Amino acid sequence: MNTDESNNKGNIICGRCAYDANPRGATHCQKCGTPLVIASVPNSDPSPASDSTLLVGGISVVATVLFFAIGGYFFWQQVRVASTPSNLNNSADNISSDIRLYNSRKEVPKVPEGTFNYGGAVVFAPLRNSLHKAINQVYPKFGLRFTEPKYNNPGQNTGITMLLDGELSFAQSSKPLEDTHYSKAKERGFSLQQVAIGIDGFLLFTHPDVSIPGLAVEQVKDIFKGKITNWNQVGGPDLAITAFAFNPKFGSSLNILLGPELDQLSPKVQFMRDYTDGVRKVSSIRGAIGIGSTGAILGQKSIGPLAIAHGNSKSYVPPFTDDGKQVNATALRDGTYPLTRRLFIVIRRDGTIDEAAGVAYTNLLLSQEGQQYIEKAGFVPIRN
Repeated sequence: MNTDESNNKGNIICGRCAYDANPRGATHCQKCGTPLVIASVPNSDPSPASDSTLLVGGISVVATVLFFAIGGYFFWQQVRVASTPSNLNNSADNISSDIRLYNSRKEVPKVPEGTFNYGGAVVFAPLRNSLHKAINQVYPKFGLRFTEPKYNNPGQNTGITMLLDGELSFAQSSKPLEDTHYSKAKERGFSLQQVAIGIDGFLLFTHPDVSIPGLAVEQVKDIFKGKITNWNQVGGPDLAITAFAFNPKFGSSLNILLGPELDQLSPKVQFMRDYTDGVRKVSSIRGAIGIGSTGAILGQKSIGPLAIAHGNSKSYVPPFTDDGKQVNATALRDGTYPLTRRLFIVIRRDGTIDEAAGVAYTNLLLSQEGQQYIEKAGFVPIRN
């Protein structure tokens, strides 16, 4: 653009889009609608401008610069905040105002009537019967139906997929959502929100013939990577190790245990469908070991739970206390027990009755009574 030519024409130049055909006297740009600032006008008086004219012009220019600078700053802040992962993703820490901590089940509002499908992580199995019966005593028309996947094993990953596909009203998850889950939800016109409701401990359990004081986390990893293949390598009997776990395509145990080393998983690791299947297999094979959940294995007499130590140390911490009757809640809560995870309810934020069901269910679990049921099921309440 030739600024001098525009000045000679007497037009006003838009400071934002540089449109130079705005007529004299216009207050807004005819192209972009931005309030106009007279950047240059033809000067018919060749004499030097007076001091007052220069002062007014200077103030106008400074005000204009400040206007656009401040406006641009706030515009950028809005864009930046709107595009941060916590706002797009509704992360676990971004709990909305309808998630509240109530004292009793009866205080939870807006519990919808109907039958609502749920599913996901099998670790929640000990919680379902007792808690859901208690919920139905107060809200008999709030029907909860566990729904298994049609073509895959039940688990954390299949549950989230079913939630995204609209097959579930809400999902139970044993690990945080991934960015891909949030992205897929956004592509389909809704969002996801995860809310922590309890703490679970990974439990390593063995055949009763395996008698050792415990395992370090690194030793556990090496067993599932196939580097340790006999119990005599860790001070135990001369027995070959047969390892069982959930298929990482469906469950989260191995994903969390091995992390980026999951690709080193031994091909000899055998998969179990659920905890009942896992306990049956481990208790029937000498030298077997399984990885599970403190809540799911609490009270099982046919297997032996192992104490675990951080890293490569020998400071073993037992998962249970009171002769195996209670979860070691203190150690799980303060991190002394090294293998823990948070449990989540995943809500589908889509403005439908499914969202209402997910919010109500989460509030029921977070109520003081709900947290007591979580503790009875072998998990650690997230509320004090």
